[in-house]
Amino acid sequence: MVGVLSSEHAATASAAGVHHGEVSQKRLIRLQLALKWTLWKRSYRKNIGKLIGTIFGVLYTLGALVGLVFLFLGTTLWAGEGSTFPLIVRGLGALTVLLWFLIPVVAFGLDDTLDPRAFALFPRSAKELQPGMFAAAALSLPSLLTLIAIAIATGFELLWLIVFGQGAVWIILAALAVIPANLAAFALCLLLPRAWFAHSASRASSRSGREVGGILGFLLLFVVIYGFSLGMQRVSDLDFALLERVMPTVVEVLAWTPVGALFAVPMDLAEGRVLTALVRALIGAVTIVVVWLWWRRSIDASLTSALTGDTSSGDIKVSPLVPRLVAPSAFGAVMGKSLRYWRRDTRYLAALGIYPVIIVFFVAMGFMLPESRPMMLAMTILMCGMSGISLSNEVGFDGPSGWVNIVTGLPSRANLTGRIAAQAVLMVPGVVVATIAIPLLYGMAELMPMTVMISLGAMACGWGISMVVRVLLPYPSSPPGTNPMKDKSASSSNAMIAMTVAMVGVFVPLIPAIGIGIWGAVSGSLPLTLLAGVLALVAGAIVFLVGLRIAVVRLDARYPDVFQKVRNHV
Repeated sequence: MVGVLSSEHAATASAAGVHHGEVSQKRLIRLQLALKWTLWKRSYRKNIGKLIGTIFGVLYTLGALVGLVFLFLGTTLWAGEGSTFPLIVRGLGALTVLLWFLIPVVAFGLDDTLDPRAFALFPRSAKELQPGMFAAAALSLPSLLTLIAIAIATGFELLWLIVFGQGAVWIILAALAVIPANLAAFALCLLLPRAWFAHSASRASSRSGREVGGILGFLLLFVVIYGFSLGMQRVSDLDFALLERVMPTVVEVLAWTPVGALFAVPMDLAEGRVLTALVRALIGAVTIVVVWLWWRRSIDASLTSALTGDTSSGDIKVSPLVPRLVAPSAFGAVMGKSLRYWRRDTRYLAALGIYPVIIVFFVAMGFMLPESRPMMLAMTILMCGMSGISLSNEVGFDGPSGWVNIVTGLPSRANLTGRIAAQAVLMVPGVVVATIAIPLLYGMAELMPMTVMISLGAMACGWGISMVVRVLLPYPSSPPGTNPMKDKSASSSNAMIAMTVAMVGVFVPLIPAIGIGIWGAVSGSLPLTLLAGVLALVAGAIVFLVGLRIAVVRLDARYPDVFQKVRNHV
């Protein structure tokens, strides 16, 4: 033995061939590419939802590429003069670069596959890691599809130069510049998200801050989707003449910014604007250099912050577990614990935040399309029922910590009703306000009592069914802090079966109330609408009590078996 090392260890440590720098730069790049490929393939294992989403995304993108081809054909060969083609190329180019930057900025939950912090323990600097990370950035489906779109645009740019170009000198200059300029723009597309990811990773922040950021990104994504849907509803009202006058100015302004400068260079040369092309090429080159250096600096900071750890949130304030207005008991403890989960756990925050976004969308849709107001009101009631089953796998959310409930002998009734009470405190006031305000806004005040009562009845049904589902069909969930956009548990077959059973179980008991409610709304009968509301409340109370009884009996008899199904996070 040599100190704490064996003779073999000492020989290995003193070997002349073991030293920093043994792996060459080219081999390091190959290793990073292989690592990226391996991680990309493994990300689809046991994640059927991601696989299905990727397939649909690729199919939609291929359809968009076909549409791009027809758009370019319509503005070149089929147009007759091809005067709008440069405008289209500049505008789409700027939009492409802008989207590559905005998506990682807006979608807080997305992470770089080759996170710089993962390399903190390796003896490599940011300068050495950066080329391989850049090469790995091109190894992705979005990169490949973007490159195909740029190749299509490049081919049509060359075709446009041959058919519509003015002057041999300008045609040659533009043809020589089109491929380097477009490839430089593609490189900028890859650099911008990588630099932002590294910058985000380098910022010292608490885990809760990152989790909240992920939720905000998740909700913002829904806002963008619903906003686009609302906009498409009024596309027929657009003033196309005004749009035709404004768009050239907007595109020209974007072409003077870093996001649109490089794609505009070939068209500038084709139009004989040499000075403009040179200035925009300089803007693009400077942008690439600045982003490259920013990325390197962020990688350096990430390598350091990964070893120093996250910053703390300051002094922790200890507060009583049981809420003030609840008597100290097992029920109060479960309720207080659940309220804390609702404030801190992203899995709960996502369920709490998404429903207001959807309801606001329904309200806006009703204002934009007045004939759809009855349907939007019905969809609001549907969302209220869905909120009741949003946590139908709450036993699965406990995961490994569920053993505490078993060994402490927590009463099953308190375990179930405490969680429901916490959700009710947060959601019932919002449901009541929404179901009062929406009929008033829509000019349907006479339906307000019915909508309030049916919504509360639907929520009660949801709570009753969710208690049954969570003890009969539990499934492992993702761990706390998981971003909703990366949650793998919701895509499992057990999750889909549980959600289907829960949705059917909520609305089947409400069928009589829904039928009478539609009859009363169509005929304008207040007694019928009130009867529908009362039936919904009665159905909700019955389903809640029956569901509670079934769940209590099941947990009392088989809680260890239920725990075995959810004791590990996925």
